[in-house]
Amino acid sequence: MLKLKKATFAIVAVFTMGGGLLSLPPKEVSARTTYVWIAPNHGKRYHYSKGCRGLNNAGRKSHVSLRWAKHHGYKLCGWEH
Repeated sequence: MLKLKKATFAIVAVFTMGGGLLSLPPKEVSARTTYVWIAPNHGKRYHYSKGCRGLNNAGRKSHVSLRWAKHHGYKLCGWEH
């Protein structure tokens, strides 16, 4: 009889909490990483295209993530909108 009471209590508890114990975890959204081009020796602008006009005079170009570029103070190039 004690086991029946415990089982009943557990079922009632689950339903009164809105099924919190039986609910599935929220689906995670995976974001794709965006990469941009920078010219490390020529200012603080990032470019979506390697052939951007703003990179014409850059001797060296680096491919970095957009998150990295923004974290290091890079801003969007004025030629791209």
